Amino acid sequence: MVDVDRFDVLDELVGYTAARRMLAGLAEEIARTLPQCGRTRLGRGAVVVDWESTPAAAEAAAEALARALGRPVEVADYRFDLAVTIGVVEAGIGNRAEQLSAADRAVTTARRRHARVQIGAGDGVMPATDRLSLMRDLQKAIRDDTLELHYQPKVRARSGETVAAEALLRWNHPQRGYVPPAMFVPIAERTGDIAALTEWVVGRAIADQARLLRMGHTLTFDLNISGGLLADPGYGWRLLHHFTALQGLIGFEITETAMIGDPERALSNLQIFAEAGIRLAIDDYGSGFSSLAYLRQLPITELKIDRMFVANLTTSQRDPLLIRSTIDLAHALGMEVTAEGVDSPTTLALLQVMGCDQVQGYLLSRPLPLDRLATYLTAQRTPEAIAHQRRISG
Repeated sequence: MVDVDRFDVLDELVGYTAARRMLAGLAEEIARTLPQCGRTRLGRGAVVVDWESTPAAAEAAAEALARALGRPVEVADYRFDLAVTIGVVEAGIGNRAEQLSAADRAVTTARRRHARVQIGAGDGVMPATDRLSLMRDLQKAIRDDTLELHYQPKVRARSGETVAAEALLRWNHPQRGYVPPAMFVPIAERTGDIAALTEWVVGRAIADQARLLRMGHTLTFDLNISGGLLADPGYGWRLLHHFTALQGLIGFEITETAMIGDPERALSNLQIFAEAGIRLAIDDYGSGFSSLAYLRQLPITELKIDRMFVANLTTSQRDPLLIRSTIDLAHALGMEVTAEGVDSPTTLALLQVMGCDQVQGYLLSRPLPLDRLATYLTAQRTPEAIAHQRRISG
């Protein structure tokens, strides 16, 4: 699926007939350019193409096609900067409707990654019947309370003290085994099941926090909130109804792309959460295109630097500069900074020098079930652990 970026804008400017004529010309050009190209047909702002190729050759051809098509074109005497996003999936999976749906999801995934080409739908290309079965099972798992939360500690970079933990969803399916969130969460976002799933996560986190408090540990739990829910005008108040039993502190982590769809409604819900005393963090900062205007007006207290920058901290020349400037910017705006994916002592040492506030990663701890989290916190209180923390802090 070759999807024309901003086609709706072009359609509005020049009219449907002229925009459709441009799309037809694009289809002819694609047919001439792609080797062994079969039929092409027009969709709404897209050209659907069938051609025979190996996966590796398909990716190379799609990348070349995206570059070749990225140029100005004349449409009704209007100069339009043409750009396309291409989703490529195997035609042998499912029926035609399922193939088109998978290609469309691949386009969506490519845009989310800010890439021109995506091979595969990104959420696993599975037949509609399998997706339906998975969503039925997810609804049952929510009703039967058979999902789990594991918690990955967030640690003060200088002192080594654990001050919070990120709640991460786990689903051990009775027949499928472990089902990763990347497989079912994107589908749940499209079906609307994400609302019930998020409410389950909030309820379980509040109950787990109360259990941890009875074990003698006070810890903030940070929960991931789907960006799609932030555009729902009534969702903020509905979610707060679950907080009547709250005994500790809860934070929400929001991906920076969550503000793109409907920033006004998203900001309204974020204000509701902030006024209720919920700490807000921007998750995976740097993986999208954050606007400084958003940072200035959002009620955010924390930025979490995406792990792709942290992973290259010791080998890249640019990433340390980006991380250091992000830390300085966040501090100037009154925010704390957490670095994700800290997996080596060298990376930790560099982040400490840069003034990073908190760190999270396998060097410190993997995500833990609640009982093991309690054991981890108890072990931090031993004289040996305290001495180790002092050595880390320098």
